[in-house]
Amino acid sequence: MSSLPKADQLLQWAEQQQLNAMQLEQAQQPLHASVDDWLALANTLLLFVAGLLLFAAVVFFFAHNWPLMHHLSKLALAGSAVLITAVGAMLSTPDSAAQRAALFSCSLLTGALLALIGQTYQTGADIWQLFAAWALLITPLVLLSKSRASYLLWFLLIETSLWRYLDTSAHFWLSGSTNQLLLLTLGNLLLLTFAEFALPRLGLTKPAALRRLCALALLIPLTLGALFGVWEKPYQPNLLCYLLLMVLLSIRYWRLKADIPVFGLLLFSAIAFSTALLAKGLDGADDFFIVNLLALYVIGCSAGAAIWLKRLLQEHSHVG
Repeated sequence: MSSLPKADQLLQWAEQQQLNAMQLEQAQQPLHASVDDWLALANTLLLFVAGLLLFAAVVFFFAHNWPLMHHLSKLALAGSAVLITAVGAMLSTPDSAAQRAALFSCSLLTGALLALIGQTYQTGADIWQLFAAWALLITPLVLLSKSRASYLLWFLLIETSLWRYLDTSAHFWLSGSTNQLLLLTLGNLLLLTFAEFALPRLGLTKPAALRRLCALALLIPLTLGALFGVWEKPYQPNLLCYLLLMVLLSIRYWRLKADIPVFGLLLFSAIAFSTALLAKGLDGADDFFIVNLLALYVIGCSAGAAIWLKRLLQEHSHVG
């Protein structure tokens, strides 16, 4: 599949008007995907779809036959499914698509087994403990798989367990305390740091998509805390945290690393924050004037940010 990134680069040059239609056609002649390329892509996709379908089959099998089965039979079948996928991973070629798919299926089925144990024996554990235990148990599988799908599942489990843990002590979303927002921000910052520095060293290829998802997860509570901090004094620590992290992240993803999608997220977060500051400064003015001025400000800033990001992307592609 090495020809596909080259073809993508040619299309970028064509969009930047560095190649005309004839030059693009001539340059693409040796880069058309072969039958082997399509088969390799189809095999990879089908393997992971098969893993998802296997997980769904186990879940729906138990859901349909639940009243008719003994609890030991349920546990034996679920454990057998986990064992079969684990053995399949062991017998597969190391670092192959088949091994990654088997490990991904084993990770999914581990969660189904945990849910079955919890429901059968009524352990009384909070739901965040289920997700945390699931993430902990599949950690060796995820590290061994070197698969973006497995890492995505792992990150989602960690994120869900953290969010559910914070939600047990108070109504968190949009109405939580400053400490809850700070804790969620800290957790997501650790995930972003892991995705940025650890994933490439663990053998994961192309970790950019995971890094950008972690950046988005970080910016959501970070920006919310800053918006609350503009209007409410108890959220001043969130506001200070926002300003500090925005400076550090901007330096990292604009100057040092030049990750345009992440920098775009930072820009639009800054637009939301500055809009809140402007609304705070205009508090008490005529409502019609405030609404129209804020609308013009958001439209102007968004358009300016889009133009800047496009220019940065063109410069980055030209350098690359």
